[in-house]
Amino acid sequence: MSTIHPELITILSIKIFKSNISTTDEYMNDPVKPAGAEINVGQNTAFNLEKKNIRIRLIVKLEAKKNETESLGLTGEYVLEFHFHVDDLEQFIIEKYDKKYIDSKLGGTLNGIVYSTARGIIYERTAATAFEGVVLPVIDPNLLH
Repeated sequence: MSTIHPELITILSIKIFKSNISTTDEYMNDPVKPAGAEINVGQNTAFNLEKKNIRIRLIVKLEAKKNETESLGLTGEYVLEFHFHVDDLEQFIIEKYDKKYIDSKLGGTLNGIVYSTARGIIYERTAATAFEGVVLPVIDPNLLH
């Protein structure tokens, strides 16, 4: 397994494709502070080996809760897309079953960058909403899929 060299990783772009907060009429008629939020996170990855580029799309869905089981009628959805250039990408490609995959060491590093950056963006985007600021929990970036 190759060593990660951060100086060989460049963030080419960060785009926000979705940034939605929705409420039901019932919530708008009687807004209350959420007791918490259920947070679902997923991602998908694509890469271009010739250009040494990787695209990671992070999808975050939020649902405000009155308590552990009851929804408030307040939801959010965010889709952020990150483009990276990795100078030594070929060293992190694994071939298995006639398919090519990114090594988990590089994948985890990039997912860590994506997730921590998204944490700040989503907190800032939800701060002035009825969510009153959502902080994504600390997770192992290798578990994102």
